[in-house]
Amino acid sequence: MMNNVILYGDKCQKNLILALGYFDAVHKGHQKVLKKAVSVASENNCTPSALIFFGGKTKKDVFTLNERLRRIFLTGIKTVIVKELSKDFMALTKLEFLKELTSLYDIKAVVSGSDFTFGKNAEGNVQTLKEFFKEDNVYTQNLEEENGEKISSSSIKNALSKGDILTANTLLGGNYFISGEVVKGKGLGRDLGFPTANVLLGENKYPINSGVYVTFTVINGVVYPAITNVGAQPTVNGKDTVIETYIDGFSGDLYGKSLTVYFVERIRDIKKFNSVKELKEQLEKDLRSIR
Repeated sequence: MMNNVILYGDKCQKNLILALGYFDAVHKGHQKVLKKAVSVASENNCTPSALIFFGGKTKKDVFTLNERLRRIFLTGIKTVIVKELSKDFMALTKLEFLKELTSLYDIKAVVSGSDFTFGKNAEGNVQTLKEFFKEDNVYTQNLEEENGEKISSSSIKNALSKGDILTANTLLGGNYFISGEVVKGKGLGRDLGFPTANVLLGENKYPINSGVYVTFTVINGVVYPAITNVGAQPTVNGKDTVIETYIDGFSGDLYGKSLTVYFVERIRDIKKFNSVKELKEQLEKDLRSIR
């Protein structure tokens, strides 16, 4: 069965086991819900699916919509229904939402986290689902905790804002990553003998703390260790935030191609060096640390 992404309202397969949630980080708690939908679908010969939302709020997400979809499909979900949170949709009452949803799709059962809310003023909850679908057709997953605290998107954002990749990766259940098209930079890295691949942070993606990170990337099935600079380029009076990655052992043209950079650990702050020579010496030192 192929992976499917469809817009809310478009037709899709019948016999859905539907995971419900915003799934903005697809962290370990979200994965628990999604994998339960996969398990229930397997037991009942149904299609494991998820309904996810985007837009409708000013806060930025840990992952972009496309990045979220990638993580969701890794759990075994086969169909994802995508819905933009418009004002009209957000004004639907809890029952109006459920009636609309079931008029569009053949849903055999739903799966959600125990804290899932929906409908106008978030008035719908798990109890609403049980009353509407009947209790046997509603599967609820308890919240995941780490060190006694609930795993949440806000806790991951807090770690990212500090550059604490180790904690973020633990909560995510995998490496935090940034993906995007490789764009041309100023060419400073190439001049220094450290050509970099530059990608832009997605417009709605929560920013990671500036600094120099140990990272890796995969190109044509090969895993390459890398060093990634997130932030400005103060040595050459740069002010704009850039994400530039030196990929150790790779040579080739990546311009215009999609690249995903996976973050492992933050190794130092960005600082202004007295000369380009000093910067090059530091880059050589950084490179030795990942080798």
